[in-house]
Amino acid sequence: MTDETYLIKTAPQFDVHKWSDYAEVNLVVDAIFNEIKVLRNSNGIRVRNAPKLKKHLKVVVIDLWAAAKLALNPYRAISKNKSDYSHGSRYKQIFLSHTYFVGVINDLRDLGYIVEKIGGRFASGGFRTRVKATPKLIDKILFPDYGLNQLVSSHGNIAFISRTNEIESESIILRDSDSVNIDYDDTPTVIQMRDCLKKINTKIAETRITLDITDDQYHALIEQLSSERNPRATIDFTKNQMYRVFNNSSFEDGGRFYGGWWELIPKEYRKYIEIDRKPIVELDYSGHHIRMLYAKEDILPPDEPYDLAEFDREDQKLAVLIMINASNENTAISAMRKKGIRNAKEIVEALKIRHSAIKNYFFTGTGNHLMYKDSVLAEKVMLLMLARGATVLPVHDSFIVRNSYSDELEEMMDKAFQEMFDTPAKLKPKKTVLQEIEEGLVLNEDTIDFVSDDLEELLQGRVDNNKWYMSVWGL
Repeated sequence: MTDETYLIKTAPQFDVHKWSDYAEVNLVVDAIFNEIKVLRNSNGIRVRNAPKLKKHLKVVVIDLWAAAKLALNPYRAISKNKSDYSHGSRYKQIFLSHTYFVGVINDLRDLGYIVEKIGGRFASGGFRTRVKATPKLIDKILFPDYGLNQLVSSHGNIAFISRTNEIESESIILRDSDSVNIDYDDTPTVIQMRDCLKKINTKIAETRITLDITDDQYHALIEQLSSERNPRATIDFTKNQMYRVFNNSSFEDGGRFYGGWWELIPKEYRKYIEIDRKPIVELDYSGHHIRMLYAKEDILPPDEPYDLAEFDREDQKLAVLIMINASNENTAISAMRKKGIRNAKEIVEALKIRHSAIKNYFFTGTGNHLMYKDSVLAEKVMLLMLARGATVLPVHDSFIVRNSYSDELEEMMDKAFQEMFDTPAKLKPKKTVLQEIEEGLVLNEDTIDFVSDDLEELLQGRVDNNKWYMSVWGL
């Protein structure tokens, strides 16, 4: 299998939700649109509804640029099946017209701006059509007369991609017990959740959120994601808008926040995130769901809930999570064994004794409701921090902020938890990149005096020679 064949096979889906309001982008779109008009006129085809055609052209150009410049795979999978563009529920509407979208793809192909690999069905399987930008399209975008070359040079390839209400996806998703998206009524509660999420997303969209890693680390990250999940896994740094998912046809089950690229990276990489060019801190709620259950019983939880000496601590954490989510004990034990916990039965019995005060919640499937509670808590924390001007990146029960907001985050996380559960929170800080650098410094006469006071300045002042990082984020 050639590299090109592999890229075609593993191409991610076309992303309809990228947009840009830069005047420079509009100049590029207008120029290509004029070429499309000439092409169609030469074929005796009249251009109808120019604004709508430009909208489709703009979406295509932006995502092909992102594929070429911000990802390892330049191809995108598209559908030419008319039924995929039909009007339906809030989830199936992809905001594009089959006639206009496919027409634009054909025009760009005929003008030499894209490479198209036609999809089809075969005895061994099949795939949808793939497209990628040609060097001609990249050169067109960066033609000096349009000004995007200067924007990209100073602010990176990601600079001219943004999100806007022009193309907006559903941010509140409801699923049934089979994880199928279902429709729902916009109640006052749903409208309020959507409005709060819009405020949070707006703040995130205004923020420069980067991952400051070397080229080797980036490629290792993509390789790790692909091997752990699926061959199409990648990181799309334009995906910074979140949505909430509720389960079991209920707005009191689930509700966690998803969608941000920072949620997809392994936890050991999160310390390299930067917010507006500053390093971050990450705090999470320790023993989160156990502490919630003890609070429901009006009992103080143990300071260390996973302290059974005869069992691995991580096995205990995973076992408790499974016990809370499972509908019965046999299902829980089976799930633990599939996760590699060999002594599943023994650990279940020990945990039932260790946490006898809350054992009535085990094997009841209460986990989804606890997820709802921690999603409400997460919303509260983010709104409290938003009122202080901070951008917050959630990862379920963990929160990431610029290091200058460290004290406020700790205060607001504890405040929100006490307001909801009438008991103090237990917070656990994650290792930061500043600590990592400090641990790596050799303390000698030249360094001992400034390590504590000037470490952040040292970090910010270092020269970044990573070509990939600079191409994505700019100066």
